[in-house]
Amino acid sequence: MASIYARGTSFCVRWRAAGGRQQCCTFRGPSNIKAVAAKQYIEAQGALVSRAQVYAAVDPSSSQAMPRPPTMLLRDWIERWLALKVDVAATTYAEYARILHGRVTAELGHLPVARISRYEHLDPWKAELARTMMPAGVRKHWTVLNQVMHDAVPHLRADNPMRRPPGRRGNGLPRVAPHHACVLEPTQAGILLAHCPAPLYDVVAALLGTGLRLGELLGLRVGDVRLGPDPVVQVDRTLHRDGTVGEPKTTRSRRAVAMTPRTGKLFGRLVAGKLGEDLVFPAPGGGPWKAGNLRQRYWQPAVIAAQRCPQHPPVAASSGWLSPRAVSACRCPERLLVRPRLQDLRHTHVAYLIAAGWDFLAIQLRLGHASIRTTFDVYGHLLARGERSRLDGLDRQLGLAQATGRSAGSVPQGRGTRPA
Repeated sequence: MASIYARGTSFCVRWRAAGGRQQCCTFRGPSNIKAVAAKQYIEAQGALVSRAQVYAAVDPSSSQAMPRPPTMLLRDWIERWLALKVDVAATTYAEYARILHGRVTAELGHLPVARISRYEHLDPWKAELARTMMPAGVRKHWTVLNQVMHDAVPHLRADNPMRRPPGRRGNGLPRVAPHHACVLEPTQAGILLAHCPAPLYDVVAALLGTGLRLGELLGLRVGDVRLGPDPVVQVDRTLHRDGTVGEPKTTRSRRAVAMTPRTGKLFGRLVAGKLGEDLVFPAPGGGPWKAGNLRQRYWQPAVIAAQRCPQHPPVAASSGWLSPRAVSACRCPERLLVRPRLQDLRHTHVAYLIAAGWDFLAIQLRLGHASIRTTFDVYGHLLARGERSRLDGLDRQLGLAQATGRSAGSVPQGRGTRPA
């Protein structure tokens, strides 16, 4: 990674930082002690250091050494970092500010940026987060703070203490258990729709018919819907959690989604008599939905109602109180036996596309995924692992092999037996 060669009475250390331009530091002889120390320092940092940083670490008295970084507290650097962060969406910026102004500032903000140590400060902080927070939240806090510390190099410190240590596969963060998608069979989807109240029924039916993200569906306006023989919805915006309308998730999220005639009739009924700027799916009060309100007041009660069987109602507690979340315990086919999320309606739509013979490129474009790899990672398990014709061919080969084995009299013998 770094090499030493003699140049007269001096020793030169060369390295190339992450495939960039070659860099060199020269140390006067006759001893090569400083050159060897520089080589060890460069390799310990993964070659991601500048000449000035090497001189500062090995020969601080050198005129080429990087000056000592100024002292600034982490909370002050966070405020400056947020003030200059203009390359993210407003919702992402708000999430960054929430995380940094929360436990990051409260627990680490008093430390000077130049003196923050991974083993003294960051790893204990990570462990404390893991005791009081879900794994996804720990990873989110670590990722945001990592950006802040990365941008502090080389102005406030020589390296980023949150960078993955050389030789390690990760940063020791808790693993996030993947959510297993709940795909509804057509009969299960019918049971769920039968228990959806009027404001929710249209949303659920449209999600099943289009596969849009919830924010994309709730952000649709009448002008985004084109009816006719080939009905289409144009996705150009999304409704955020705070009720504001903004840009979709990625550039690939801007797309036209074709609809079946049945789904086209649903949209035709919803847009009839409305103006172009009106919402296709307004909340009962007429304004835009809030996702939390939709889930808590409409979606969850509908799912619970679908999980209750009229013949076998939920059992009340000994005090006679019946929990509003109580469901039946029977296995009757008339009730919903699973508890889906709203996101599972998108998964269910994809399962229907795969069953109908859609290829994954067409599914990626319809869903608005930035990469087809995302489509495979999320929905690859829904693919059949072999075509029926190929399985039939395999079965014929297995039958031929078994028939040949019997005809040759190759019957397995037990251990220790001898042929007659």
